[in-house]
Amino acid sequence: MRFLLAAVAGFAVALPCYAQSLREALEAAWLRQPLAQGQAARESEYAARRGAASALTPEPPAIAFGHRTDQVNRNEGRREWEAELSLPLWLPGQKGRQAAVVEAERGQFDTTVAAAKLKIAGEVRDAYWQARLADTELALARRKVEEAAALAGDVARRVKAGDLARVDSNQAQAAGHSARGALADVELKAFRAHRAFATLTGMASLPAEGERPGAPISLDDHPELVALQRAVVTAQAKLTQATLDRRDSPELALAMTRERGAFDHPFDNTVALRLRLPFATEARNQPRIAGANAEMIEAQAAYRFERSKLAAEIDAARRELAQAEAVRKLAESRFALLAEAHRLLARAFSLGELDFVSRLRAENERFEAELNRDRAVLEASRAISRLNHALGLLP
Repeated sequence: MRFLLAAVAGFAVALPCYAQSLREALEAAWLRQPLAQGQAARESEYAARRGAASALTPEPPAIAFGHRTDQVNRNEGRREWEAELSLPLWLPGQKGRQAAVVEAERGQFDTTVAAAKLKIAGEVRDAYWQARLADTELALARRKVEEAAALAGDVARRVKAGDLARVDSNQAQAAGHSARGALADVELKAFRAHRAFATLTGMASLPAEGERPGAPISLDDHPELVALQRAVVTAQAKLTQATLDRRDSPELALAMTRERGAFDHPFDNTVALRLRLPFATEARNQPRIAGANAEMIEAQAAYRFERSKLAAEIDAARRELAQAEAVRKLAESRFALLAEAHRLLARAFSLGELDFVSRLRAENERFEAELNRDRAVLEASRAISRLNHALGLLP
């Protein structure tokens, strides 16, 4: 049954699909990640380790057999058979410390998965907005080609009628060629952006809408900081284990022997009970304690560094959003002014009151203003996504 579910999931990942939201695109991208595909196997691993930590013995029991004879030299009938069963024993508190390490590593894995999913969310957001920006530029570039062709046709008719000079027609045709060249570049850019999004998510189309500002969460609840905090807990559990488990597990052995000394002697049976207790030495313990202590120091330092880094990123993202909103308002105002000027100049040109160079300049300025406005609108929306990501929020 598990194999069938895995096969169905793999087949679903391979099929192109259509995302209705960034959340769906993220889930699709996450299913394609190696960590997500191996998550069930990791959970089985931790379940098995928990079972081992609660077992009766820290290591599996062992059985040994032996036989002694004098057949190869004197052959006086000496025979001996021995069987021994050895059981490793838990030291006081060792089982609890081992279980604590397993649980700490299990919790660290869960938080690592959440942090990894947030990282993939950032990649999905970036790929999505790159594709949206490319689509906006592509739509405007196509419209500019159409408008340039219409303007060139109008200029050609007026040149034929004697209202404009031949040079104006040449400039109009050159403007059309320039627009088509720019369109080719933008088409390639859009193709690459969509290809990158499809490779990451497996989605055949972009979601229609972006994101809205999310509710802020405490910095301590940020997935990346939670993962680092769990790493500190795991390092502390390992240090406690290395400090208190200062010797290898003792071993209790039960041996049974059946022997005789010669052919005319009867067999005797004996039972032996042995306890093996390893010594605690610096050669064994010091490297383990030092390694666990270094791991804990590194985990604590990583947590403090990442906390200050994330706080700075959140402040920068908030400032970026405020600036993007201000730029959007300015771009919209500028476009409104230039659009009105373009309308008036186009009318003046049609009445023969304006030369073609001024008409072409107004056309280019209006197009640039519209492109900047549409970019500013998308950049403001992308700034919302970046702030959500900095806060540790998923789409």
